Amino acid sequence: MSAQWEPRGKPDSSGSVFRKLGRLASDAASVIGGSGKLRRDVDNLAAIRSPIAITRRIGVTSPVIDGGTSTVAALLATMLASQRGDRVVAVDVDPAGAELSRRLELNLGAGAIEGVSLIRSDPTVPALRSTLAATQSAGARDVALAVVDCPGTMFDEIATEMANTGHCTVLVVPSAPQAAGYCLQQLDTLSPAGQDLLLSHGIVVITLVEDAGEGTARWLGDAFRQRGLEPVVLPYDAHVAGAWPLHSSELQSETRQAVVELAARVVATVTRTAS
Repeated sequence: MSAQWEPRGKPDSSGSVFRKLGRLASDAASVIGGSGKLRRDVDNLAAIRSPIAITRRIGVTSPVIDGGTSTVAALLATMLASQRGDRVVAVDVDPAGAELSRRLELNLGAGAIEGVSLIRSDPTVPALRSTLAATQSAGARDVALAVVDCPGTMFDEIATEMANTGHCTVLVVPSAPQAAGYCLQQLDTLSPAGQDLLLSHGIVVITLVEDAGEGTARWLGDAFRQRGLEPVVLPYDAHVAGAWPLHSSELQSETRQAVVELAARVVATVTRTAS
């Protein structure tokens, strides 16, 4: 299916297409109180462990460069691997920067850490296709999920390839006001087909910076909900901000809950959209 991920000619600032096509993507019921949170976590963990017959591909991208895709890809991959009995691979499509590899403290041939296996690819579409095909053919019954850290922005060739051929797109939006405003503008320039693809295959992750107040998270979350997208909010976490590599055991409880929710929604999306 062609994603038509390119921007259209004239932005629609009202986001009317998003609103017409919009629906909430959350799979867990919202229940008030501590018991509701526990039930939601239990349901999310059960969703993460859902059986997957053959490799599903997840692209992690952002409308801005250095938007935090490597961090989110690392958190997502480690959470998926920690809850599943099959294999999860993390694909670093930036051999020069190797930000994802550093987040996971992985070197080629060093084996898996926290259950995640590292694969690297040159940052071209043919190289990525070859890398993913080789991974799938080598262990189609073993590798359930491939999390691809897309360099650049959501409009570059790697992100477009993942939008076209992947089963889920995770769109990372930093909460810094200038960056957040730019991200919203970029989403509103998507073609109608691209907006439809984001609504059906996409999950937005808002990453909160250290000095972001509740008001920032609220207005940005509301902006996405007006466009039919229910975001996952990743709170500021000192360990995530400063640790290379990341260690799941060091995450704050709120961070872990957010990553569990993200992982559950990713698995729900890839099982629903796989053909």
